[in-house]
Amino acid sequence: MKELYSIGIIGYGDFTKVLIEHLAPYAEIVVSSRSREDGDAGFGARFGSVEEVLARPIIIPSIPSQFIDSFFATNKHLVNPEALVVDVASVKVKPLEALVRQLPESCKIIGTHPMFGPASIAKNGGNLNGLKCALSPVRAAESTVNELESFLHERLGLYVIRKTPEQHDLEMAYVQGLSHFIGHVLNEMDIPNSELSTLAYEDLIDMKNVQGNDSWDLFCSIVDHNPYAKEIQDQFIASYQAVRKQLDIVCVI
Repeated sequence: MKELYSIGIIGYGDFTKVLIEHLAPYAEIVVSSRSREDGDAGFGARFGSVEEVLARPIIIPSIPSQFIDSFFATNKHLVNPEALVVDVASVKVKPLEALVRQLPESCKIIGTHPMFGPASIAKNGGNLNGLKCALSPVRAAESTVNELESFLHERLGLYVIRKTPEQHDLEMAYVQGLSHFIGHVLNEMDIPNSELSTLAYEDLIDMKNVQGNDSWDLFCSIVDHNPYAKEIQDQFIASYQAVRKQLDIVCVI
């Protein structure tokens, strides 16, 4: 039997629960939570102290990107100096810059963005097969990067796409920054279900129910911590205003 990986996860939100479920067959997992330091965390994982989690050979910060810098600034003296740190934030440039700045040079750092959550896994039949994960190596030997990429693809069934942090965030400014922005607008409007709905309208309802209901911490991470997202939002608003102006010109009775 292959030796289990030893993993420490920081944070216990919804995505940590996804990580635990799918990593549990391959790893012995300890989770740091602000609310507890012992007990069952599900799927064989357990809660532990911050000290224990940060002593692990593999550390996964599973907290919103805007909190990564301050967390490691406070706790960097506890970090295993030989650890592989794999971040899972929805943006890459700022959290990876923070990890490089705060962690010992001996730590290996690889950014990932698992592009799925509980809702998309449910739509995918409850498994990860074919779902996407971006991979952004920052400070690690190619052999380490290849091992992680192989694990994600061969063991978890993910479709792995290598991107630099800058490439990732520029594309995500459209893919997530724009879609989550629109989703929150639709949620604020509280658009209704309708017996007359079309497939296109049902897509809008899905955006309202999924992207529009993300926590504000996650929303801020996606739209405010991405250096390119504000520009894309401004383009969307300017395009709306241009379309509205054209309607006023064309649709004069």
